[in-house]
Amino acid sequence: MDAIMISLVAVALANADGRAGAFFARLLAARSDAPTVIAAAAGAFLSNAVVAAALGALANRTIGPGIAALLVALALLSAALGLLWPRPRGGDDAIVPGASGAALAARLAIAQFGDRSHFLIGALAATSGAGLWAAAGGTIGWTIALVPFLAFGPALAERRGLQWLRWGAALALAVWGLRVAVGAFGLIG
Repeated sequence: MDAIMISLVAVALANADGRAGAFFARLLAARSDAPTVIAAAAGAFLSNAVVAAALGALANRTIGPGIAALLVALALLSAALGLLWPRPRGGDDAIVPGASGAALAARLAIAQFGDRSHFLIGALAATSGAGLWAAAGGTIGWTIALVPFLAFGPALAERRGLQWLRWGAALALAVWGLRVAVGAFGLIG
């Protein structure tokens, strides 16, 4: 049960930059079929989360706990770096106003493949072996990160307060990742 809360917090922090939320808000504004868009986005995220969690649960049975902890540290540190990486302008190539729901779902699933959220879910599932709980927590954390953008629009990503939140989330993930890495080497308990 700890896996659900840990992955919820990790994925919510990893999405604090608003990239996914702003993209999803722009996607909803560009298309007239909101239920289809919501189902496609949620299905794409959840399917990738389940795959990542299954691979993480498999890794739990095949690698040692120290290596799994280093994998979590790498996932946390790369998520922190992803928050600090310069944001590309545009990049809304998955927004196709005339695409069918199935085509949109496929494009979103491919676009999210290997995303930092899914890397975190897989790594956390590797430490606990509770893949489905990690996927559920990650999905809830991703949803929580989207809500402000659905309520206030994609322009929220450019606000000064969100920039501070992004830096704070990056710092929290970096400290958490360093703590896990140091613990994996047995330097602290």
